[in-house]
Amino acid sequence: MNIDDVLDSRSPEINGLLATIRIATNKVFKYKQLRKPTLLGETFLTNREVCKTLGLGLRTLQDYRERGHLAYYKIEGKILYKLSDVLQMLENNYFDVWKRKRV
Repeated sequence: MNIDDVLDSRSPEINGLLATIRIATNKVFKYKQLRKPTLLGETFLTNREVCKTLGLGLRTLQDYRERGHLAYYKIEGKILYKLSDVLQMLENNYFDVWKRKRV
């Protein structure tokens, strides 16, 4: 490219720059969709989000609530879970087969 060349919309340099801007915009948009707002540093999940994360059905999740396996909030019929409580439930039910003594 020469210093006297004029860049226009057909220039490879401009097209490359626009492509880079599109990629960056898409990444920001995807991040914004995935990021959940927090309240006092805590992330809250809905029934569907917990089910999707743990690979459970809604009925199984209801059973976990009824049996007291997972703490939750119920506000006007809407049920929310702290992400930290979901992680704690998993940690409390972790069985390390490699640390068990063999008989």
